[in-house]
Amino acid sequence: MPPPQPSYTKVTHNATYPAINPTSPALSTAGKVVVITGASGGIGRAAAKSFAASGPKALVLLGRRPDALAETADQVRASHGDVLTQTHAVDLCDSPGVRAVMDAVAREHGGVDVLVHCAGMLAPVEPLITADPATFLDGYKTTVVGTLSVAQAVVLANANTNDAKDVTFVNLTTAGILFPAFPGMGAYVSSKMAAVKLLQAFAVENANVRLHNVHPGFLPTAMSAQLARTTKLPFEYDDNFLVWVVSPEADFLRNKLVFAAWDVEELKARRTEIVGSSERPGSGELWFGFQGFPRYVGGNPLPGTLPPSVGNGVDSSHQSEERPPSKRTHY
Repeated sequence: MPPPQPSYTKVTHNATYPAINPTSPALSTAGKVVVITGASGGIGRAAAKSFAASGPKALVLLGRRPDALAETADQVRASHGDVLTQTHAVDLCDSPGVRAVMDAVAREHGGVDVLVHCAGMLAPVEPLITADPATFLDGYKTTVVGTLSVAQAVVLANANTNDAKDVTFVNLTTAGILFPAFPGMGAYVSSKMAAVKLLQAFAVENANVRLHNVHPGFLPTAMSAQLARTTKLPFEYDDNFLVWVVSPEADFLRNKLVFAAWDVEELKARRTEIVGSSERPGSGELWFGFQGFPRYVGGNPLPGTLPPSVGNGVDSSHQSEERPPSKRTHY
């Protein structure tokens, strides 16, 4: 029996359930333009089918492999023939090519409302001591540079529309950036972490970007099959979660990192804890933090961060008393 997996919610899922059913009126994408990168791969294909069920105005699929991309489109049209489905074969590292595609989509449809970034590349699973420095950055080109190209292209394309519309950007990442290091995964996980931090900065610089980072779980794909040879993969894939996370219900999760397996009703019930207080730096949950930091702002202690002896003017830096545990959860 596999060991129990850590989770933020008591209930976890590996199949759809009513709260994330893409046919629910609350999750409808009617009138919206949805772009999915990596749509020629397994996770991108599953995401395309889920979003097609939500009834978008247009579903635009991007991928590097024309044949596989066409197969994804055929499967979507077979089950949701009423949804306008378009494909564009493009390498995300080809920044001018990506920009041209996004500009064309924005001109035709009036902009992009949702972008689901599924494209990725699994770097060689090997110890870093044997990694080839000459090819080490190949994974970074797709995962980091490709991510930047997509983010730039969609924001610039939307800026040229009449209403300069906002975009909800969903970045699929890996739980590996949160957990203790896995042997052999240094190249892949470090590139994913770099992409997350890059998008964090990008969203701060562009207020019209609503960002969500999602660990989607795993389904049988070429990438997961390669990874499963050396690593136990936690959580199965729950594709309909992506439709929920771009809905108004999940707006409070912007700039957070969540797992698709987590129960959305529990997440909504913890909204206050997750969002935190604007008056207290570092508060809130489901984001990267530095545990124990900050304790002071401008030389003044934050409430609840120091033991009583410090508040009374006694230096307890060398005292042995136990400090109160952090009230924040970090993932």
